[in-house]
Amino acid sequence: MDESYCETPGVRPTTVASGTPESEPPYAECVLCRKPTEYPESVKGITLCPVCEWQEAQRTACSG
Repeated sequence: MDESYCETPGVRPTTVASGTPESEPPYAECVLCRKPTEYPESVKGITLCPVCEWQEAQRTACSG
């Protein structure tokens, strides 16, 4: 199957680099469930936790 078939347009923000908890910036809240995401608070735009991000991808995947 062609992997690019279901790709969504746009650029996904980069995730926080792994490191010690002291060196990591505070995480942004998910806009749907308010749980911490894997993105720093400095990321602009809509931030989703991994669960909500997966569910959103399922809703929009190849729907068209």
